[in-house]
Amino acid sequence: MSSFEESLRSLSLDYLNLLINGQAFSDVTFSVEGRLVHAHRCILAARSLFFRKFFCSPDPPSGLDPVGSRMNPTAAAAGSRPGVILVSSVGYEVFLLLLQFLYSGQVSIVPQKHEPRPNCSERACWHTHCTSAVDLALDTLSAARYFGVEQLALLTQKQLSSMVEKASIEDVMKVLIASRKQDMHQL
Repeated sequence: MSSFEESLRSLSLDYLNLLINGQAFSDVTFSVEGRLVHAHRCILAARSLFFRKFFCSPDPPSGLDPVGSRMNPTAAAAGSRPGVILVSSVGYEVFLLLLQFLYSGQVSIVPQKHEPRPNCSERACWHTHCTSAVDLALDTLSAARYFGVEQLALLTQKQLSSMVEKASIEDVMKVLIASRKQDMHQL
């Protein structure tokens, strides 16, 4: 590994430690599925046009989600904690994967090995191509596209491409439908 690669890896790990250590120097808090996630506006804004507009623009993005805005500061204020930004259409695990990528430039979209998953009946599954893994990748792809993180979307598409070789027919159909909905012909 060259010193340049080592330096980038060190920088990536330093930023990831900021995310992992939660409240250390954080200046924004999200509520996702009732769980608090602490983050840093400057990192999010630097890595995502969506967050840049959300934090900096007098007219933050809205109307992008057919169910309603995924991030609604006034809705969070109406909840139990003022100043907390409610994230309602992205699951906790997917939001953490998105943040992990924004902070470090890398992410593993495969669910944790040997952990029970809602859509996986196999006890010793490695979650490389089961329904649970495909669903997580599709949710991550959707979140990456919504938040304008195209590098994560490309990485997730590659992951899905390798999954469909061994996935069930039902899961392959889900991937095909998602690729058509989101105009991702390469997938």
